[in-house]
Amino acid sequence: MWSFDLAAAVVRSAPVQGPRSNVARIASVGALALAIFGLWLALGSGTATGIGFFYTVPVGLATWWWGRRAGAAAVLACLGLFALGAAIDPVPHFAAALVLRAVAMVGVAVLAALAHERLTVLEHSAEELEAIRAALTPSSLPDLHGVDAAAAFVPSELGVSGDFYLLTNGPDGSTVAIVGDVTGHGPAAARLATFVRARFAAFAASTADPAELLMLANGALADRPGHPDELVSAACLRFRPDRSHVSWALAGHPPPLHLPGLAELEGVGETLLLGAVPDLSFVNGDTDLARDEGVLIYTDGATDVRRGRDRLGLDGLLGLLGPLAKLPAAELASRAERAVLDWADGPIRDDLCMLVLKPE
Repeated sequence: MWSFDLAAAVVRSAPVQGPRSNVARIASVGALALAIFGLWLALGSGTATGIGFFYTVPVGLATWWWGRRAGAAAVLACLGLFALGAAIDPVPHFAAALVLRAVAMVGVAVLAALAHERLTVLEHSAEELEAIRAALTPSSLPDLHGVDAAAAFVPSELGVSGDFYLLTNGPDGSTVAIVGDVTGHGPAAARLATFVRARFAAFAASTADPAELLMLANGALADRPGHPDELVSAACLRFRPDRSHVSWALAGHPPPLHLPGLAELEGVGETLLLGAVPDLSFVNGDTDLARDEGVLIYTDGATDVRRGRDRLGLDGLLGLLGPLAKLPAAELASRAERAVLDWADGPIRDDLCMLVLKPE
């Protein structure tokens, strides 16, 4: 069994090494195999029969670097060296010894191939999830006329989940801001969030009305085949800086906060989650903003963080935001994110997402 442990150690260490040319790798594998062969001849088979198991090292490396076929070729080459060494210095019970070492080499080759394939799958999955996260919560925001905007986003300990935001220019010269949260966690939630965000972006090109945008998104969810019971919360807001006016509609989402007083902009009428029923209707709320006022939209990841058994909650979030509410959007978003993370005592279990809009 020690030979399998040795191969596992080789597999774990191989990716850490820097990139090497195929010529250097071929030379390494060949040199290892010949060194083992030379050591065998130097020590003699009578006192060093276990040296033949060291052929698993070049076999493992060849499989890790070039795949199953290279591993099979390395097994045959190393068995050939073992047989050549036994011909020079005979080995008792040669057939049994050859079979035992062949089993060890093949086992190591299989383990190395499976480990490398699994690592490749994980790397591709990580790249895909990172691309999804970047699409859901882009690091740069578009140019918005008359709007001071900023976003804060921290992924959960799962790496990526279902929070997203969209900030874009509406067809009527307004700014459309949407923050959403898909039920569930992990890649499935992230893919659903990508679908919903893409639908919102398409619909916002033709209408900036928050209630209408939510109804269109709900219809898109209802028409999505083969995906029942998918639920999404969303807060949709239209900001008209020329009129200092904000309209909003909610679909099962925490109400936006009116800055700097931090009063909630409550939903009007029913505020069911998107996807709850095929036909949903929403009603807009409206308010005016003074030059020193603004809006902060967030997901429940900002209130669900924990310190031990304590949950931050809305009151705790308002307490953290109070001293920051009059800051410019970028500074407010950055410092609010840090305040929430500093309050929590470990990795957050849900995405933390906040979007701040103020008149310029």
